[in-house]
Amino acid sequence: LSYCGLALRFVTKDFTLHNFILGCIFYDADSQSANNIRMFVDAQLLSFGLTLNNKIFAVTDNENKMRAAFKEKCTRIGRSIRYLNKQLEHSCTSEEIERTFVRCSKIQNLFDNVKKVGTHVRRRHRQVKLKQKLQLYLDTSFNGTFYMMNVFLNVYDDIGSVLNSGYIDYLTSVDKDLLKEVCRFLIVFDNAIDQLSAEERPTMHQALPIRQLLIDHCEVKFEDSSELKELKLFLCERIKSVWILQDQHYIFTFLHPRLKRFDAAPYEKDIAFDLVK
Repeated sequence: LSYCGLALRFVTKDFTLHNFILGCIFYDADSQSANNIRMFVDAQLLSFGLTLNNKIFAVTDNENKMRAAFKEKCTRIGRSIRYLNKQLEHSCTSEEIERTFVRCSKIQNLFDNVKKVGTHVRRRHRQVKLKQKLQLYLDTSFNGTFYMMNVFLNVYDDIGSVLNSGYIDYLTSVDKDLLKEVCRFLIVFDNAIDQLSAEERPTMHQALPIRQLLIDHCEVKFEDSSELKELKLFLCERIKSVWILQDQHYIFTFLHPRLKRFDAAPYEKDIAFDLVK
């Protein structure tokens, strides 16, 4: 079964932001082709007396079918947190992306061992003995990697007491120091996702400075472990190559009174200036 979620956000003349959830609607079209998706969404919007046009922004996921579905009669904006979350997911779960190997094997081993132990404890209902409830990894949850690992780190010293002997090896394979280092690194991504997910204020102007913040955060340092260096190099390259800013991001940043100097990314200012001439 598939469902389509529709939400409406608009700003009034007095600059008040309003949010409405139009519905989570059962998707009953024959297929999930771009044409069918667009016809389905148009029909649902029409039931509320709404139609898309070139003055309206449609914020969608970034799959090719969504790009194709909303390429006309609206201005499609890719969800920044989806770009970001997908790269975090790839770093821990993918062996290859676009015919290129993901060189994060040690981080993926850490992730796999944490996931196996956490899943075992949850399924056997033994986590009541722990001070904090272990989190299962969900690829649909934004920054699910960080939440799973961070909770695991918080109860690391107590997990051994609730494990069967067959899972002790997985626990001992988890390097606590590396786990702590990775969690410290990923918390910045978690904060970024929270900022970009704000419901009570517009966030498009934040995409450019936050993107640059994360690129800078991925700069390799001498004291980093070899495992963290691999993760940083991978995420830095993916953010640069996949999270491509659109014209609207530059314009919104330029028009924001506190960001218009482009202190976070001064070399991007000329692009914005040319767009608003």
